[in-house]
Amino acid sequence: MLLTAASLVCFACNAQKRNITLAQLPATAQTFIKTNFPNQATSYIIEDKDLTETDYKVVFTGGAEVEFDGNGNWEEIEAKKSVLPASVYPKPVADYIAKNYKGLAVDKLEKKRWGYKLEFTNDIELEFDANGKFLRIDD
Repeated sequence: MLLTAASLVCFACNAQKRNITLAQLPATAQTFIKTNFPNQATSYIIEDKDLTETDYKVVFTGGAEVEFDGNGNWEEIEAKKSVLPASVYPKPVADYIAKNYKGLAVDKLEKKRWGYKLEFTNDIELEFDANGKFLRIDD
């Protein structure tokens, strides 16, 4: 048991968080930011490395946050004090929102292993499959 506890402590010691610049993000993440958040300055960017993976968190001065995996693919986007730009949604999701929820703003979008989950500013949550086909309202 002592060996297990020591292993966990050692594992935690190997996790590292550090501030980085936009230029230090993977190219895919840089392109995503330039395309979808062209007029927002970054407040800070954190690289979170451990033994098995690296993740990135970008926080903009306007309050939006984007989390990326080690390859620079977005995993979660949250607007916080604003709304998400429509350009971040997959096209079928954007089309569904425009047709069925016109006028509502999205403040959170997550990539799940089965597809996408989004949340409107009024707390309604929708789920879509990996191709952007509507699955259900999540309550």
